[in-house]
Amino acid sequence: MAKGRFKIQGTKDFLVAAVFCGFLCAWSIRDAWFPTEKVLKKHPPEIAVAFKMSGVIKNIPVKAGDDIQGKTMLASLYDDGYRAKVAEAEAAFEAAKTAKDPAVEEKREALMKARADLETCTVSNTDVTWMTTHGEDVLRGTVTRVLVQPATQIEAGVPVLMIKPTDSFYGFNKTLAALTFIGMIIALIFHRIASR
Repeated sequence: MAKGRFKIQGTKDFLVAAVFCGFLCAWSIRDAWFPTEKVLKKHPPEIAVAFKMSGVIKNIPVKAGDDIQGKTMLASLYDDGYRAKVAEAEAAFEAAKTAKDPAVEEKREALMKARADLETCTVSNTDVTWMTTHGEDVLRGTVTRVLVQPATQIEAGVPVLMIKPTDSFYGFNKTLAALTFIGMIIALIFHRIASR
């Protein structure tokens, strides 16, 4: 190839583009492979699933490696005691209503609480939401660990499962790092050619 065949003006535009791509590449590498505490808070690698109530584990229908999406039941507690409390609260409410008792509103509140407690004996992936940089999402992902066995007594708030959420953040940053690295190399090559 004859020297001087390509006429590329020798400006610093390609060098500026290379520096910009290099900066963007370094930023993407940091977020994708070495995330800060702030990034990990918004995009956690695992999310713990726990019950709001204490009780004995009845069933965990998922196992490590299962993908969860839609409305998937993750775990349930034995709820006989909670069902009995709902029946008792319903009877007390009906009796107060019939007798026109002034405490009827208190009985209704007790019934609503008993029903809410019964609902929390089952946890589904749709019950767990997490806030990312893209807004609030319902939990979807892959079960990484099951931390308890059926017939185990657990306390409220103690994790029973760990789930790796489906999150495009890290994949996007890894792709961005690769593309900006390629862009930096190409810009440096063109800068070298233009500098001759």
